[in-house]
Amino acid sequence: MLTKRQKEILDFVESYSQKKGYSPSFEEIRKRLKLASVSTIHFHISKLKEGGFLGKTENKARAIIVASKDPMVKIPFLGTIAAGEPIEAIRQNEFIAVSKNILPSTGNLYALRVIGDSMVDENIKNGDVVLVKQQDTAENGERVVALIDNHEATLKKFYQERGHIRLQPANKTFEPIIIRKDRDIKIQGVVLDVIRNLDSNVDVETQQSPQQIQSAKVFDEVPINSVLHGDTISLLRRFPDKSVDLVLADPPYNLSKGNNINFQNKGLKGFGGKWNKVMEDWDNLPFVDYMNFTYEWLKEVKRVLKPTGSVWVFGTYHNIGLINTIFQILEVEIINEVVWYKRNAFPNLAGRRLTASHETLLWAHAGNGKRNYYFDYHASKEFSEDSDRLKERGRQMRTVWDIPNNKEREELRFGKHPTQKPLRVCRRIVKISSKPGDVVLAPFAGVGSECVAAKELGRRYIGIELEKEYVDIAKKRLSATNEIKTLFN
Repeated sequence: MLTKRQKEILDFVESYSQKKGYSPSFEEIRKRLKLASVSTIHFHISKLKEGGFLGKTENKARAIIVASKDPMVKIPFLGTIAAGEPIEAIRQNEFIAVSKNILPSTGNLYALRVIGDSMVDENIKNGDVVLVKQQDTAENGERVVALIDNHEATLKKFYQERGHIRLQPANKTFEPIIIRKDRDIKIQGVVLDVIRNLDSNVDVETQQSPQQIQSAKVFDEVPINSVLHGDTISLLRRFPDKSVDLVLADPPYNLSKGNNINFQNKGLKGFGGKWNKVMEDWDNLPFVDYMNFTYEWLKEVKRVLKPTGSVWVFGTYHNIGLINTIFQILEVEIINEVVWYKRNAFPNLAGRRLTASHETLLWAHAGNGKRNYYFDYHASKEFSEDSDRLKERGRQMRTVWDIPNNKEREELRFGKHPTQKPLRVCRRIVKISSKPGDVVLAPFAGVGSECVAAKELGRRYIGIELEKEYVDIAKKRLSATNEIKTLFN
């Protein structure tokens, strides 16, 4: 089912293409619909492509085509299914549009997005969508959706054998699942077709050409000291397993709700000059979409982290509870919850609630039960900074950090981001949870504060950012950044 905004975009693409003979660019769509961000257009275009309303092309400046006029049928899209170890399916209430010509004349159908690589030899890859005919029986060799013990769903090839059922992966690195008589298994459908997952709008800026990077299935090596322009989840899927030492993530908080608020300071001490509430389209998703987005990028972060690595995630009450929950679902252990106290926080203007004056950071690791993550205890204890009124040199660092949110002039020299983090907080995290030479990943790089902090402290960095405007600012900042001798005075 199309949302109102998706219908507006589809109507504009169709009318524009009929008049001019080619499709509009993302920027032309943004201007026509008077939206603040191209990333919102990218999100809706991806949904329209998944639903079959728009066709898919190679990555070009105008990579949108109006879908075929073949009769289309709406198929329920029920969420995700594991092609790997069984997991509980994540269900959604959505639909995708599929050409009627490829469907059987009878039977109930549904669609699932595949997570995992156990069926790659059957040409079913991570991120693909499978069309499934609902039925409770299967022939040997058919690809089935199976429910194990009434709660674990998986996608495998089905074989009925003497005394047991074998669910066979199509990947030599995976073991078959043997279901004996003491376990319950239900066939929920047979796979009819596969819809490829094609990444779009990705422009990787490294020493290799964009064409070389885009054609690669997985990076042979992580693209060190680069800022990648593209979608975070799509690009993370190209990273090798266990290739990153530290992840410093500042994701959208999904808080751009309600009314626009701004404040022009005229002499109020301690609050700086001009304040604006963040109101960005990329920060305003329906909750179910935001939950699925968060699950997907955190799942990829867990995969790319080394056993000795860790991840820090910024948030507020809008999203930090969800981050905590998904960490637990993914069996990622939380090390600490840190309160970042901002004594120069945005003032409360309405007088209807307490003044919000902190953000929350979650520090976690994915060491599979082994706590081998790196922590520089000595550096944390010896930390001292004039701006932090709580931390004394020689005393243990606690979980409340007093860090003003204002940025130095140099941090804003080339431009700014509406949710830009000060270098003070990024440097502290990089210093205490990574070693010189480690790889620091910023999956939502913005204007590159995390990458700048990493470079200053002798670490290698990788940034990912969807907005080209901010990629350009980050690159300028990094070009002007030099390594500093020390952090803690």
